[in-house]
Amino acid sequence: MKDNALSVANYFIDLAKKENKNLTQLGLMKRVYIAHGFSLAINKESLLDKRFDKVEAWKYGPVIPSVYHSFKQYKADPITEKAVVMDWDENNCTISFPEPVLEGDKAKKIVEMVWKRYRDFTDAEMVTLTHRKGTPWSVCYVPEQNVPIPDEVTALYYEKLVETVLKSHKS
Repeated sequence: MKDNALSVANYFIDLAKKENKNLTQLGLMKRVYIAHGFSLAINKESLLDKRFDKVEAWKYGPVIPSVYHSFKQYKADPITEKAVVMDWDENNCTISFPEPVLEGDKAKKIVEMVWKRYRDFTDAEMVTLTHRKGTPWSVCYVPEQNVPIPDEVTALYYEKLVETVLKSHKS
């Protein structure tokens, strides 16, 4: 299975469990989006699978609907289970429900980097972070609409962010 937003989300859940940290649907959503942005900037590849995943500007920030719908039942409570997907085996006419697993080493490194950087941020801080002026969300958001946030906009923002961080470390 190709890496996708749910495999990224499940990896964040694994990282949170290892450290006995609570992770809510809102905090998970922001971290998945931020990891996607850094992957576009650093690895020049998406962490999302275009067949299922897209990013939209919703009221509370960037949202990946596949992640939202997989975890919305938790509301503001800590997530206790990873996402599963339905898989149909045509040869045997059977259904299974595997957990999407993040396979790529480069993808895992990005997710681990984002986790280390943002693991102690509250949900409110994560929302503030993604709502800042000039963020892809702020550029694309239209009240009462779920407007797509193009990968090109996300990539450009995170490329500039990486560039700024690298310059500040050279000084």
